[in-house]
Amino acid sequence: MKKIVFLAFALILFQNNYAQKHFSAEILTGVGFNKNLTLVNESIENYNVFTTQVNANYQFNLYKKLFAETGIGAQWYFNSGDVGVSNFKSTSLHLNVPFIISYLLFKKTSIGIGAALSNNKSFDDFDFRANHNIRTSLLLKGAYILNSNFSLLLIAKQNLSNTPDLYLINQPNFDVSVGISYKIF
Repeated sequence: MKKIVFLAFALILFQNNYAQKHFSAEILTGVGFNKNLTLVNESIENYNVFTTQVNANYQFNLYKKLFAETGIGAQWYFNSGDVGVSNFKSTSLHLNVPFIISYLLFKKTSIGIGAALSNNKSFDDFDFRANHNIRTSLLLKGAYILNSNFSLLLIAKQNLSNTPDLYLINQPNFDVSVGISYKIF
């Protein structure tokens, strides 16, 4: 994983100066999905996850219709469910760092694939020596350009890490979000 992060940063630092690049802000909302979660040997029923995220992205061309993007984002998860006779509601905040390679399919449509790193634990519980601190996810991203500044987005994210159910309650195994991107410059 360290090699992937190093290569991504090397691409950013050593890219050609003539390549087109821009910064954008994204706002998305969506839903999350988990299958067969248990907590203390009890199945979680009526489980619902809603998400909102805000991202700042840096995008640059690699070759003709091929481009890359990275950035930083904050994603909130709003969860609820039932465990036995008890019910719960929770909110959690996660930091996302995506690395995506995209291809411009048509004049206004692009599709990309990449990976994202995010915290698996609350920042208060984060310990670099402990297990399950960081989560790696597969990202699929589609964009449709509305005009020179705005694009519609669709993002699907699948957890690739071996994550215990305890952490999947606050950040689901799979989520889908739709939103809008604004090109800042």
